[in-house]
This record gives sequence, C-alpha cells and structure tokens, in this order.
Amino acid sequence: MFTNGIAWLRQEISDLRRERQQRRDLLESVEAVVEIADPLIRLSSRYRKNLMPSLATATTYCNGLVRMIPGPVRLHPKTYADDPQVKPLFLSTAEVENVLRQVRQADIPGTEPELFALLTMTRTEKTVYGHQQQGEMTLRDVPMQAVTFVDHRLVEPAASLEAARSRLERRSLELLAIVAMERIATLKANLSELRERRERLTSMHRILCGKRQTFEILCQPDQQHAEKIRELKTLLAETEKEIEQARKELEPPNDTLAHLKRVLELPAAILTLHHQSLRLNWMNVIVDDQEESEAHDLELAELTLNNDLQRSAILVSLARQDLV
Repeated sequence: MFTNGIAWLRQEISDLRRERQQRRDLLESVEAVVEIADPLIRLSSRYRKNLMPSLATATTYCNGLVRMIPGPVRLHPKTYADDPQVKPLFLSTAEVENVLRQVRQADIPGTEPELFALLTMTRTEKTVYGHQQQGEMTLRDVPMQAVTFVDHRLVEPAASLEAARSRLERRSLELLAIVAMERIATLKANLSELRERRERLTSMHRILCGKRQTFEILCQPDQQHAEKIRELKTLLAETEKEIEQARKELEPPNDTLAHLKRVLELPAAILTLHHQSLRLNWMNVIVDDQEESEAHDLELAELTLNNDLQRSAILVSLARQDLV
C-alpha cells in the first residue's frame, strides 16, 4: 500500500513537471510567432492568454503533419544508386554531394553516428516517348511522363530523429507566423498608400481652391474648374471611408492579434501535406503496370504552403562519417 502511494506520488510529480514544461514551451512559441508576425501585438492586453488556445491548435496540427512525412531513408554518397527509395531523387552524385555539403555547413555538434533531416525538392515532369508492352504487342513512341527532382534543400538537420521532427514542428509554426506577417504587412502597406493618396488629393484640392479664388477676383469663375473641385471632394470622401475601414482592420494591436489568431486556428488552410506515391521504372518514368519487375514504388510527401509553394519531401538519415 505504501509502495503504491509512493509510485502514485512520483507519477503525479512527473505529470506536473511535464505540464509545466509544455506550458513553458507554449509560451516560448507564443513569443516566437508574435515576434515574426508583428511585435506590436505585445501592446495588446493579455495577448499571451488570447493566443495560447490558437497556438495549441496550430501546434497539434503541425505535430501531426510532421509525423506523416515518410522516411527516414539512408542517404549514402557511394551507395545511393542501389537504393530504389533514394536513386530516383537525384540525377547525379554531384547532387548528393551538394546535399552533404549543406550538412557540413550546418556543423551539427555532438558525437552521434547518425544525423537526420528533411530533404525537400521541386518535382518536375516532362513527356518522353518510349516502348510499352500490351500483352504480346509492343507499342512504340508511346508518350510517357518522366519525373525529375531538382533544387534539393536539407531542412533542420539534427543529431536524432526526434530532434529533427521537433525542429520541423517549430519551423511549421514559423511558416504560419510568416503568412500572418505577410497579411498584416499587406494591410499596413494598403493603409499607407491610402493615406498618401489622401495627402495628394488634399494638396490638389487646396491648389484648385486657391486658383478658383484668384479667378473669382480677376475674372469669371471657370465651370470646368469648379467641376474638378467637386470631383476631388468626392474622391477625398471615398478615400476617407477606405482609410477608416483599413484602420478598423489593422491599427489597434487587438486587430493584428486577431489576424494572427485566424491563421493559427486554421493551419490546414495554409500548410498542407499530401502523400505522393509514384511507381517509377529505371528511367524515372511513371508506369501503371504493377507487374513490371523493374519498377519501384516511391513514397514522398507533397508540402504546400499558402496554395502557392509546393515541395516534395522525405526524411533522410546520414552517417556522420560520410561528411568527413
């Protein structure tokens, strides 16, 4: 009974420490995304408390997304061509060496024999013509799609798989914060342009009003001149309305906080992952025939940011000794 009580107490203490660490991590993440999106958000009352539920939603989403990335596959500079999961990703040994160079430049401390990272690439396709077997017939000059991967980038190399995944989760949150920053910056730029337009219209209005007073003193008023003044007054009134609307969306720190919250609460609308399953032959040509003995299945993730940037991705491992 006494032993069970001690075990229960130890478990309670462990759970309490874990909860406190999770809260500290969440608060650090709040500060990180705020610094990226708009540091002026800190002027908003209780911004941390307001952001924490939204950030928790985004964190859960990003953690699940990272866990769905295939791999790791071993990336070896000399034997990569023998691995059907790695060979289709590179056109030459030089491309593999370029990836290794990126790891060397990262200079990851430690003595762990293996390193892990996310490899991202741009997938391109082109039409080629070749032979295709249909039953006993051989078709010639059949259009086929050949796949090539270019612009290889190694992301968040680390000394363990869990450390690499943890860094990728943080990077995902940073990407969401960057999207929020871009939206806030766009709104600020729009408001700035509206204010500049108001200044120009105000100056033009003053000049024309001054000319009208001069005309009234020296000669008959110009009807066309008066019409231009009325047009300027209308444009000024419309611009004032646009400025007021833009200010409501942006100026108080609570409004920029709301923009960041919306991004964090709907991360799936910005950052998505879809599985890519490709069956390729030795020429990196997509084949449909599941019976073809020389074809291999390649499993990748397709990451999309803000419905714009798309990258194929897979987790890789590298032996530290191969970097020497």
